[in-house]
Amino acid sequence: MTLNFETDELVVGLKRQRALIKAVLGASSADESCWLEWKSRLDVSKAEGAFSISKAILGFANRMPDVAAQWAEGHAYLLVGVDEEALHGVQTYDIEKVDPWLRRYLGVFNRYQMTYVPFDSGEGTRHVMLVDIFPPRWGDPLYTLRKEYQSYRPGTIFHRYAGRTEPAHPAEIEALTERALRATMRVNVGVELTNGTVALVKPTDGLRAKIIDHRRETLLKQLDNSSLEKKFGKLGLSTSLELFRSMQPGDYRSPQIFREQVEEYLRDFGIAVQRTLINNICAAGAPVTLKLTNPGEDNLTQVEVVLSLPGTVLAHLSDEDENIKWPKPPEEYGTAGLPIGSIAISGTVHMYSTAISRPQSRHSPDIHQEEGRTIIRFVPVDLRPHETVNLDSITLYSIQERVTDTISGEWQATATNLSGKVQRSLYIATRRLELDPPVIPRLYDDE
Repeated sequence: MTLNFETDELVVGLKRQRALIKAVLGASSADESCWLEWKSRLDVSKAEGAFSISKAILGFANRMPDVAAQWAEGHAYLLVGVDEEALHGVQTYDIEKVDPWLRRYLGVFNRYQMTYVPFDSGEGTRHVMLVDIFPPRWGDPLYTLRKEYQSYRPGTIFHRYAGRTEPAHPAEIEALTERALRATMRVNVGVELTNGTVALVKPTDGLRAKIIDHRRETLLKQLDNSSLEKKFGKLGLSTSLELFRSMQPGDYRSPQIFREQVEEYLRDFGIAVQRTLINNICAAGAPVTLKLTNPGEDNLTQVEVVLSLPGTVLAHLSDEDENIKWPKPPEEYGTAGLPIGSIAISGTVHMYSTAISRPQSRHSPDIHQEEGRTIIRFVPVDLRPHETVNLDSITLYSIQERVTDTISGEWQATATNLSGKVQRSLYIATRRLELDPPVIPRLYDDE
């Protein structure tokens, strides 16, 4: 059996804590790994129990940050009171008592958190001790045993290997020494604006809403001319599909289904209008491109740049070549036969979605709103010494009537192999943009 547990997220909250315990009960001893260990029975108030738990904590703390980051965002977990065969439970103690018992072996080390998780495997509720060891960091010292226990002398360096914790080998000691030396090495990068402006455009929401309302009114007028709407307009969705079809053989849709199709079309139409606006801003304006530079002699891995701008500035990926596919309106009411690919359930017809979607690529910047700010999180990149790379171009625009000549933002950068964070201001000029030809379709078209 294998550990049935998602390892890419933190173990936070009672539900997920219990899920981890359940996963251990269904696992095998071979599933203990670089981020997870379990013990069947230990009493932390006894020397043996306190040492065993401290040893596990030290081993997890003496991992390399880039290795630890592969699981649970760098966290590691020790469970006491459960194994792959049974739920045993442990005696619970106040945390104020547990800390001194562990401190004898850990010394002043507070990068862990302990809790008791109630769990019932069918034989009554028992408590499992769960110890969360925080992610190791570049610049952390080598954590050593502080008090002798049996053959282990003070100063012993424990390291967590796959499925076991034991004294570190020379290679691991050298790597941990390198980790500690990086306390004096901090990330040093520069971010500059290569080109681009924030486009200032006239608000289009009112006109877009007017067009959408007009199209809705035009399409729904088809129902006014339908005898089916007059006879069955008040019936619910549970009314038999066959009844609708028998009354109007040329159309499989009830009035409610037609209305839903209209709203789906209008939603897709609004999305297409918005993307057309963005594409025209991109084509007529100047997308913003940032230049990331490593001025030092160190290789930097996974340098992530995060740009924060006022919430009045909207951001989208620049893609001038994107082909906007305008949605087709629903077939005229009274003429549509049952389409291929539809599924009739409980008298209603469920269509495969035709919504225009553009999934966010894992290799594209993440753009979202957070606490009144527009946050752009660029894809992390590796940088060799003195290397410069251009980050993905971003289209920035604002529909505010009053905007200054420049927009003040802030960028910050971090790397996975060095400690620290660089944080600086960034000023981007604005430019009034008149879009020609108009990006909003005519109010009355020939569809």
